[in-house]
Amino acid sequence: MNSVTRFWHIWRAIRQEPPEIERLQRRRAADLVAFARHFSPFYYRHYRHLPASGDYAWHDLPPVTKSTLMDHYDQWATDPAVTRAGVDAFVGDKTLVGQSFLDRYAVFVTSGTTGTPGIFLHDAKALSVYDQLWFLRGWLPWQGWARIMDVLRPGFAEVFVVASGDHYAGATQFERLRRRYPWMARRLHSVSILLPHTEVVSKLNLLQPTVLATYPTALPLLSREQQDGRLHIHPQFILSSGEWLMPAVRQEAAAAFGCAVREMYSSSEFFYMAFACDQRRLHVNADWLLLEPVDGDYRPVPPGELSHTTLITNLANRVQPIIRYDLGDRTALDAEPCPCGNRMPTVRVEGRRDEVLAFRQDGGALVQVLPMALATVVETTPGVRRYQLIQVGPKTLRVRLEVRPDAEAPSVWRNVTANLHSFLASQGASGVTINQAEERPHRDPRTGKFRQVWQEMKSVAGSGPQAPAA
Repeated sequence: MNSVTRFWHIWRAIRQEPPEIERLQRRRAADLVAFARHFSPFYYRHYRHLPASGDYAWHDLPPVTKSTLMDHYDQWATDPAVTRAGVDAFVGDKTLVGQSFLDRYAVFVTSGTTGTPGIFLHDAKALSVYDQLWFLRGWLPWQGWARIMDVLRPGFAEVFVVASGDHYAGATQFERLRRRYPWMARRLHSVSILLPHTEVVSKLNLLQPTVLATYPTALPLLSREQQDGRLHIHPQFILSSGEWLMPAVRQEAAAAFGCAVREMYSSSEFFYMAFACDQRRLHVNADWLLLEPVDGDYRPVPPGELSHTTLITNLANRVQPIIRYDLGDRTALDAEPCPCGNRMPTVRVEGRRDEVLAFRQDGGALVQVLPMALATVVETTPGVRRYQLIQVGPKTLRVRLEVRPDAEAPSVWRNVTANLHSFLASQGASGVTINQAEERPHRDPRTGKFRQVWQEMKSVAGSGPQAPAA
């Protein structure tokens, strides 16, 4: 299928009835499994108990986890040229963010909310699918044909306020789009959340975004800056992704900026998994993604019931087949079709729920720090495998740290501490005490995820964090 034909199919699919979408899923899934069994040594062994004829039920395919795929990296890839050593060398060079590994694969690294950081490659077909999904099911429904030409007009600016400094999916996609579409390069801008908050505000005031894309945890801070008059921008819409968007945060941002706040469900394993419609329901791109809410034993849960975890199958990517992959998010498929007319299934998502931290300074003022920024500081410190950052006092941060086997723990801890102190000071939060926890990072017993940044504090209404919880 060439790009033009694929474009037509993606456009048409949202009007197809669910049985048609399910048939398309089954056909693409069967092709993917056959391809993986033939070209991936890992899947050849993983499915060796299944008949070669393909005469088996979908649920007979054993799920895979991120740690399993990372442990069998060289055997997982269908391209023998892909090796973990080569990929590690590529992602170790931060100047290569947005460039292609082996001149043909995009590279996304994950933050490790399921406990294991991941590195995922995406081939040209998958990237083409993602781009077309974004245009036809994200941008176009949100903007409409009438505003398509706005992109070409002087003054148009799409600004991404994102984590920088590594091959994260958002940062990589931003750089990739600038390289792929040179005519858009001057209209696409990135602002790092690692910058002091006042600098983020200054840059946004200078850039005047037509479209603003950022994380839900950044929206309350930006909304207050807009309401207080320090930030004065007028976007056509705001795109939120990467974390759970609370209804109250959406409402506050919509009121502050006077525009719609659109939500997107994305991951490093499949970049555009779902887009929200005008009914605020997330429509799964089910023609290219198979999403299965399951219980703790990987059995399907009925529509409307929140899952223990979610399995996904990426039907577009062949270089690293993702088949019944444990994503770690808790989701629930809606039982009733969406009244917007889009026939794709809709899903409710309970994903990453990190918290904004607030450190009290000697003068009594609070300095708020975004969780994604803190996470980026630690993740980009060499030798870190897993971590958790917990604020336990007005000026105290507790760090649970797990170091990679090939790194020296004392050295990694010194670097983490130094990097956190430097970053917090740049944000105006100097004098924060950073303590190393005796315990290692561990999963949230409710979600099963490795929550990364949160408070264990009592708060006083209107004054922010006050004292450690008893």
